[in-house]
Amino acid sequence: MRQAKLQVLGLCRWSYPSQTGAFNNTGESLEALQSELYAAGRMAVRLFFLEHLVLPSLRAQSDPDFTLVLMMGETLPEPWRSRVLELVQDVPQVKPVFLPEGQNHMAACTALMRAHRDENADVVVEFRLDDDDAVASDFVAQLRGLYRQLRPIYKANKRVAVDFCRGFLFRCEDDGGVNYLPVEARLWTPALALYLPPDHPRSLLNYPHMRTWRSMPVLSLNKKPMFVRGAHGGNDSAIKERKVDSFRYKLETLPSVMASDFGVDLEAFEAAWSEVCA
Repeated sequence: MRQAKLQVLGLCRWSYPSQTGAFNNTGESLEALQSELYAAGRMAVRLFFLEHLVLPSLRAQSDPDFTLVLMMGETLPEPWRSRVLELVQDVPQVKPVFLPEGQNHMAACTALMRAHRDENADVVVEFRLDDDDAVASDFVAQLRGLYRQLRPIYKANKRVAVDFCRGFLFRCEDDGGVNYLPVEARLWTPALALYLPPDHPRSLLNYPHMRTWRSMPVLSLNKKPMFVRGAHGGNDSAIKERKVDSFRYKLETLPSVMASDFGVDLEAFEAAWSEVCA
């Protein structure tokens, strides 16, 4: 049997000003939304998570054959624009894309993902990271390896999803402290991946993540922690207020696990967050 060609394709939306009224943004015009999203304090927080959480986990991937599209607005001002490009320049898998602003968010995301699909692939495995997320270093490798088991289900349904539902919540407080919570959460976004045909008219953004199970079979795996979600005052999804299940975990081992399994230096993370809050 010929080995299937899989393309692993991710999306990270980095402060993209879409149409007014999206998410919890308060701007009543595009100009007001741009001012809100590009405020210096907010940008400092976004750069912190990109530098100390998102990118380290991508650099650490044991399988480097993936692409992450970094979706940004074309008017992203300096110094933030140059700083983002500087941070990603040593991660060739990250592709910065600057889009015209004010577009319908769902339509823009779908078009962007479809434009970056490999038409010669047999299956496209799509995932997304918020700008304060991370995935374990074997995330891409596991997505490829799991297809051998998922292939009959995929063939029968033309799409299937994998939900790695165990990870950590990093509660980054306004006083500069960080609290860590081991969580089991069904169908959160950071370690959820959809297997789709390359010519599929929809993308993972078209499937509300909490209702993925209504559109396709979902395999849930909780063998090991596979994601980190950052929780802070600027979360659009109000993640700090959500109730989640916890699992028993020796938090004293977290620094070594973050370094070995996520590529994250927890001491540097805490120090940098304290500096941002100061």
